[in-house]
Amino acid sequence: MLTITWQEEIASLKQNLNKEINKILGHSKINILNHISNYTCINNLKSKLERLDEIEKILSIEKYKIAFIGTIGQGKTTAICHIFNLISDFNISKTIANKSRNVTETKELLSTGAGKTTICEVIIKAAEKTYIEIEPYTVDEMENLILEFCDYIADKGKDNLQADQKIIISKEIERAIRNITEMKLRYKTVSDGDKKKTETIDPAKEEFDKLGLDELKKLTLNNANLESRTTNKIEFDNQKNEREWIKNTFAAINTAELKEFAIPRKIYLYVSYDVLSGSNLSQFDSVVDTKGLDENPIRKDLHKYIENQDTICLFVTPFKDAPEANIRKLIGYHLTSKSKDFHHRFVTLVLPHKNEPERVHESDGDRDTGIQIRKEEVQATFRSLNLDFFLDNILFYDALRYYRDDIVKLNEIYDEEDVQADKNEFIEAIAGVVERRRNILLEEIKDIKESFTKIKNGDALTESEVKAIENAIHKIKDLRYLNKRVPGFVYKDFIDKYIEYYRTVYRAWNTKHAIHRNFGYYEPRNIDIYYDMRVIAEGRDENEMLKKFTKEAKQELENILNELTSANESLKTLIPELVIQFNSFYDNFISEVGVEIQYEAIRKLSPQNESSEFWTALIKEKGKIQLPGETYTVNVCQTLIHELETEQSLNIFLEIKAGQYWAELVTKTLSFFGEK
Repeated sequence: MLTITWQEEIASLKQNLNKEINKILGHSKINILNHISNYTCINNLKSKLERLDEIEKILSIEKYKIAFIGTIGQGKTTAICHIFNLISDFNISKTIANKSRNVTETKELLSTGAGKTTICEVIIKAAEKTYIEIEPYTVDEMENLILEFCDYIADKGKDNLQADQKIIISKEIERAIRNITEMKLRYKTVSDGDKKKTETIDPAKEEFDKLGLDELKKLTLNNANLESRTTNKIEFDNQKNEREWIKNTFAAINTAELKEFAIPRKIYLYVSYDVLSGSNLSQFDSVVDTKGLDENPIRKDLHKYIENQDTICLFVTPFKDAPEANIRKLIGYHLTSKSKDFHHRFVTLVLPHKNEPERVHESDGDRDTGIQIRKEEVQATFRSLNLDFFLDNILFYDALRYYRDDIVKLNEIYDEEDVQADKNEFIEAIAGVVERRRNILLEEIKDIKESFTKIKNGDALTESEVKAIENAIHKIKDLRYLNKRVPGFVYKDFIDKYIEYYRTVYRAWNTKHAIHRNFGYYEPRNIDIYYDMRVIAEGRDENEMLKKFTKEAKQELENILNELTSANESLKTLIPELVIQFNSFYDNFISEVGVEIQYEAIRKLSPQNESSEFWTALIKEKGKIQLPGETYTVNVCQTLIHELETEQSLNIFLEIKAGQYWAELVTKTLSFFGEK
């Protein structure tokens, strides 16, 4: 007996659905009973066709991307390197028991450390040959970063500054700028009585003390020679050990040590199959090491990975805090969208360190028990936040489990098979995530087929069922105007909430100044204030802003639909799918209003260039003499508030768009029954 493939199943089902739709359209008679019955059936069948298209696209994905997302310094890069065999043994000098010793250590091929090591997002792919490519910052962008660094140097000697008045730049960016401007820190050991201590020599500070700020800026820009940094690709030259070449070259590009390369905005590492022997990297389209999360975990650059159907998102969290705060915020924002099945592609990757699982209370020193207890605690945390998360999608991996504590070398009581077994288990678990998603979709095809058969073979709706739908339609129409359910004053908080977010999340004044200088964006920190406004307007979770204001109205509409199924047997096939579609309408409503806010903010704060009086005013706040009681932060926030409130206030705009798109949501729901 021949087995029918899912492709054949979907093609056949689509054909039959279209035939049935045409049949109903061709034989419909114009009366109220048939009108409601036919429209209800036709729209149900059309929604089945749309869903089959989605399922077909997802099932056709040959290789998934794997995106690692996590807070700075939690071990993402280390985990990636060990999982995919991007490691090698290197001879190094290391101080052990106060003596310098030559030892062999296992090192990651990508730059790792205690956080703030990788300067940008890294995309790793299997390839025929090894090479590295970058997406560079522009000359203007690098120039701005250098000038900001010079301000930072000038600011370092000021001890009486408030927290929001201090200049802060990331360690990764500082390291890169010092390299391209030839201002790298130096260290020397000096005697202090019987003891020795290490002193730091800062050439940039020395030049500032000698020349002043303006001349320091000229010197650093001259040293950087930005116009000559035009190379974007470098290939393995076969002259040395390939793994060693990857490690050294990646480190040099990541820290901007190569004079011909610009500071990278994104790094692409293509690894040859020779290096990948024993690795599972080629099983995936690519592995993405995203830029670490900081104060703002809900970022635009992560949105594409979270939204893309071809990406499994691994949210990395340390064992003791799992799931840590940034991960809760990020997952919470996205999982409030009930219709998008994010939880099918979301994985919480918990990174234990050594014996942490064994020390879990009630584990009795057993690792597996400790992991199971923590897994259930993670799921319980998500459940308490009203978020769906599969227990099987909570994974654990300890890259250094089998290594010694004094040096990164395999402990004598273990062997490579132990290490490989953990890697295999992890890869199998990821394959399990994909397989579960696939099986859920295959079951959904069966459900759609069974539901279609019931509709096709069932009788037309009875008069009482049509009457029930008419009553539901009347109730739904009463929900069309959101202002009857949501008071206008709730929208007045939006600008204030956004300004508070802007003030506290981007606390350092130089971060704000960098945002102003780039007209609302700041690439090195993945900051986009227009996207931030969208997030705040939508609500970072279901208890904030638009998600909170409309929760009750949404539930009321959903209850009306659910009541139809409990009172009418024939509608039990039709209505549940409408409820699913309604959830999709609602998620789109939230997103559409958020996007409108984002684009209106862009329009309001236009032009995004030097000709804008608004942006010029913000930029000029730097160094401005302030009146008593004024601060830089207060002034820029007041200027921003004024701009967002002029013409039509963004608060009013949010209220109008919420009402407009809610009315469209209700209209779409009514159209399922042939109403407008």
